[in-house]
Amino acid sequence: MAMDRLTADVQDLFERGTEKHEAKDFREAVECFTRVIALRPDVPAGWRARAKAYVELGRRTDALNDLDRAIRLKQDDPALYAERAELLYRQKAYTGAIADCDKVLALDDGWAAIHGLRANAFAALGNTEAALADYARAIAQDPDHAADYLLSRAELNLDCENFAAVLSDCEASLLRRPESSRAYQTRGLAQRELGELTAAEADFSEAIRLDADATQAYLARATVRYDQGKSQLAAADCDAALTREAANPRALSLRGMARRRLDDLAGAVTDYTAAIKFNPETPGTFNLRAAVYYQQREYGRAVQDHMDALKRDPRSPSTFNQLGWIWATAPDPDIRNGRQAKECATRACELTEWQECGFLDTLAAACAECGDFDDAVKWQTKARDMAPNDQTADYDSRIELYRDGKPYRTA
Repeated sequence: MAMDRLTADVQDLFERGTEKHEAKDFREAVECFTRVIALRPDVPAGWRARAKAYVELGRRTDALNDLDRAIRLKQDDPALYAERAELLYRQKAYTGAIADCDKVLALDDGWAAIHGLRANAFAALGNTEAALADYARAIAQDPDHAADYLLSRAELNLDCENFAAVLSDCEASLLRRPESSRAYQTRGLAQRELGELTAAEADFSEAIRLDADATQAYLARATVRYDQGKSQLAAADCDAALTREAANPRALSLRGMARRRLDDLAGAVTDYTAAIKFNPETPGTFNLRAAVYYQQREYGRAVQDHMDALKRDPRSPSTFNQLGWIWATAPDPDIRNGRQAKECATRACELTEWQECGFLDTLAAACAECGDFDDAVKWQTKARDMAPNDQTADYDSRIELYRDGKPYRTA
């Protein structure tokens, strides 16, 4: 980095600071550049150099302040705007980053990497059209880094559920960089959404081979294996993820699901409890644990977990339905509460515009628990008419039960 019009002493200080920076002694580099700035505050190079050292120390606000000073001294330098844009992006100040990218391109429209950075900022702000346009420019103008831009565009397309585009971009990225674990993982996620579970599992396995510490790849493969009914392998992948990240609530919840399917109910409860400890605001985990408690006939605990889930998501139709089902059908008379069951089941039906046959089934059971057998038959008949063919026999049996003036009880 040149230092124009500086005295020999200042030049020596600047060179010493540069040497310290290259040696990764960033604190000493900051000291040297601070002395340079004290002697020559009118030269932007000192401010810029200190900003770079501040970045390495994690002091991004100080770095931004220094870059502001450098830019005021040299407003026609695109590199300064580019560096500030990168810092603003890291700070999630996406609008400011885009503004600085615009300034870079106004000064030098051939700065291809800035299109990639601006695309990332547009994507973060949800401006998909602008992001895709910038990714296309970056890919065309900067072939040396096209693999990165293709992969970033693939991830944006994944968020937008453009799965065919994800596959295309990942394949193009892998042609340029075949050892990219991230590209295999991204393609695997698209394959899973397309229902290509075998291909997805293969992609996640390759991502893990390339990066044995890729926690998210283990979790993604565990999900696909769970979807395929490979519960033991899914649990093993969760074990691997938890070895690398012990406090991962998603891994714990997924392993709990696998353990439940393997009839390890105690292990499932342990996993769900740990997941709740690490992330107590996720309602779904309470519902998952409630389902295991229900299976263990611990109906009081199941009710409490569903209530805790509702506190976190008071508009969840499935949680209302599950609560209504327990209160309407539990074998334990101390648990049953027909009035509350009917209120919950009705709310579940309202939230789904009376289009869920399972929720109508619960409402019918709640009516029967309240002794309203005519309504129970009415709602059960509606549920039966909406139900898939493989469920109609079960629904018909309850219609006959209600016609006989009997409530339904779970076994």
